Amino acid sequence: MKNLIRITVFALILAMAVSAAAGCAAGTPGASSSTDDTVTAVEEVTEAEETYFVPEIPYQNETFTILCPGVGDNEWECKDFFAENDSDDPVISAVFRRMSLIEEKFGVKITLNKDATRGGIGALVKRDITSNDMEYDLVMQVMSNAYTLAQSGYLCNLEEVPYIDLESEVWDQSYLSQSSIGNINYFATGEITTMDNDATWVMMFNKKLANNLDLDIYGLVKEGKWTFDKLLELSKDFYEDLNNDAKPDEKDKFGIATTIDFIQGLFYAAGGRIILKDNDDIPYLNFNNERNSAIIDKIISIYYSQNKVTFDCHDFSNVNPAVHLLAQAMFEEDRALFYSEVMQCAIRLREMETDYGIIPCPKFDENQKDYTTHSVAAVTLCAMIMSNLKGNQQRLERAGMITQALAVEGKKILTPAYYEKSLKTKGARDAESFDMLPIIFANRACDIGYMAEESAVANMYSQMRNMVKKGSNEIASVNKKNSKAVEKALKKLIESFEKLK
Repeated sequence: MKNLIRITVFALILAMAVSAAAGCAAGTPGASSSTDDTVTAVEEVTEAEETYFVPEIPYQNETFTILCPGVGDNEWECKDFFAENDSDDPVISAVFRRMSLIEEKFGVKITLNKDATRGGIGALVKRDITSNDMEYDLVMQVMSNAYTLAQSGYLCNLEEVPYIDLESEVWDQSYLSQSSIGNINYFATGEITTMDNDATWVMMFNKKLANNLDLDIYGLVKEGKWTFDKLLELSKDFYEDLNNDAKPDEKDKFGIATTIDFIQGLFYAAGGRIILKDNDDIPYLNFNNERNSAIIDKIISIYYSQNKVTFDCHDFSNVNPAVHLLAQAMFEEDRALFYSEVMQCAIRLREMETDYGIIPCPKFDENQKDYTTHSVAAVTLCAMIMSNLKGNQQRLERAGMITQALAVEGKKILTPAYYEKSLKTKGARDAESFDMLPIIFANRACDIGYMAEESAVANMYSQMRNMVKKGSNEIASVNKKNSKAVEKALKKLIESFEKLK
């Protein structure tokens, strides 16, 4: 998990920031060893108790090809693995330095398929499996597509890939435990990428509007009093019909500006779960319960459009198909006290004149121990190794070595640069945000009922969003109507994992 290194990184960056302000003012080894004489693992690189292996004789300028979302995915293009040159931009510089280090140590050249998109990667993987071309060494695809690829037999069980150490903290242990089935993981996220950070759901607050109300938002978070009820209390009387057209729309003023994904942001922040797992790590449906029902009631009170608390930009796609820009504009123009989106959207607020802060989504109530967040499955990148590499032991070992090395060096080089860029620019404009981001990233939670979005396993999740949009808690009837389809899809998913095992 990233929280260990993050706390250290935050402390270092905060110390630098405080120092600058003062000046102005006055081995865990890989999971398996080589079984092929062509590769001898001899070099152990250690940093922050993380290790990886490098062959005694470097590869002879071989190509290491990564399949990941390219330029067609616009702002969600993966830029974590390749940079033409070094740069003044800390993240681009980190990408270049990590790439150069890996290339030098392993004797490879890292290349990308820049034309790939999230929507097209599945077809590229299938084509490569069918042809057995073994064109790709590492696949970085979004979480929502991962179960489809795994079910199809296209991915390796990562525990069986030499040199990948899933017990290492460079892999997000929380997501590994939540995404596995029968203790098998075909994909993992963590320090290898920054896009799981970008995809993490957060809230922002407008400092000018908060100061007008004499609100100490940071204090509420630190004291454990940042709850659903407090969010509703602060937001419920904020609405103003600025254009006097007698209807709530994108020209008005709201307590909260957001997208439809705010629903699952709140659901998982409150500890809601659609699917749980038994002692054998086998998932089962557990949607219709008192806890989830109470959470949905609260979400409706905050989110339902007729309450005029929350502006959901998805209701105004006729105004601008790029609906997220409507919510962003509302926040930038001081027409929303809160703005809830993923971390990448927080960093995008470069030109906003009013200062803003970044905080976690609220807890359900003060009895909840920790603040909890989740990463949006449709854009959270995960590392995967294609199953056809098992036909070439040397390629499989090379893939495992370099994948683990990318993750370890990501922890050392890429993650600190990501935080430096996020925290030392307009992404977060005060030292207090330094205290918030470790809280946001420390406890990310989810379940297969959301992560497996391409499957009917996620039907209950989509139905939950529908009932919240309607403003009616119909959890019992929704569960009754959809449970058979969800359980059938879940059984199919479990059986496919068992057969592959």
